Amino acid sequence: MTLVAVGLTTACADDGPAAVCEPACAPYGPWLPGVGECVAGNCTPTFMECFENTEFSTCQAQCEAVGSTCAENGCADGTYMIHSNLEDCTNPEMIIGGVISRRCDEGIDWQVNTAARCCCEQDP
Repeated sequence: MTLVAVGLTTACADDGPAAVCEPACAPYGPWLPGVGECVAGNCTPTFMECFENTEFSTCQAQCEAVGSTCAENGCADGTYMIHSNLEDCTNPEMIIGGVISRRCDEGIDWQVNTAARCCCEQDP
């Protein structure tokens, strides 16, 4: 699986009340307000692309693989979002999974799930 980092290259400027982030940040959507949005000229952390349990065991490793830094509990108070499988994780109809609060270097608690998204910084 090829991972694509969305919105990792950002240049932000705070132009008064209307913050500007160019190129645009990668917001997670209306389901999780504040995740991946442009706030005060900076992009907040966002849940990155889905991956399977055979690819990474920690969010620290997954975020580093896409050239970013893990944002511990930085997305809706979670470090990663767990999904039952990759198809559910990538399905826009089922975009929300269980948001889990853990340390970035702590192993992902897969249980019976096989896919996840990690919360990573959108570095300028």
